[in-house]
Amino acid sequence: MNAPFTRVLLLAAGALLTAAVGVDAAQDLSPDEAAYRQVVRGRAEKIVTQLQLSDPAQAERVTTLIADYYRGLRDLHDARDAQLEELAGGDEQPRTLAKHESQLALQKQRRTFLAGLSADLSAEQVDRVKDGLTYGVVGVTMGAYRELLPGLTDEEQRYIYANLVEARDYAMEGGSSHEKHGWFGKYKGRINNYLSARGYDLKQAERELAEHEQQAANQSKPQE
Repeated sequence: MNAPFTRVLLLAAGALLTAAVGVDAAQDLSPDEAAYRQVVRGRAEKIVTQLQLSDPAQAERVTTLIADYYRGLRDLHDARDAQLEELAGGDEQPRTLAKHESQLALQKQRRTFLAGLSADLSAEQVDRVKDGLTYGVVGVTMGAYRELLPGLTDEEQRYIYANLVEARDYAMEGGSSHEKHGWFGKYKGRINNYLSARGYDLKQAERELAEHEQQAANQSKPQE
């Protein structure tokens, strides 16, 4: 294996180890790093608060896992971006391989993280953590489809939900809000193609919904 790819794998392995065990390698953190860790700790606490765990020790373990996962994501994405910058201007094949290796490392980290969560949480609670990491897009988007197309069959709703859940798993590996939403956008395109093939006119449905909402707003206005 080429030296550049070996470096990326070593960086990825280090990030995975840190995320898995929650160990701080450095005793003295830079101000930027300390501030970042405080931010991700706050994000993790917000997610755990929604779980309403009664055991403080359990809540602390889950909070630490989530905060370490955020840090692991940051480290893996930074390693990938540095590698791609190093390979910029060269052949496309090494860049493609670097992206592939990075994706494998991200998937491994996600599996390790979910296994850790499952040791402390129920399947439903794990799903709520996933939603917390991805801005609750699954529920919001599912509700939007139901509102837009009230005639959806059970089969069609299952298809939509299954695709949104798959998108959520990939979005969990995103290093930014833009990247996370990008995964949902990709899967929404697949869903829309499926619905169009089944005879739904999404643009017409959007117009009708907008008209309905406008009528409801007009009716709710106080009479002068």
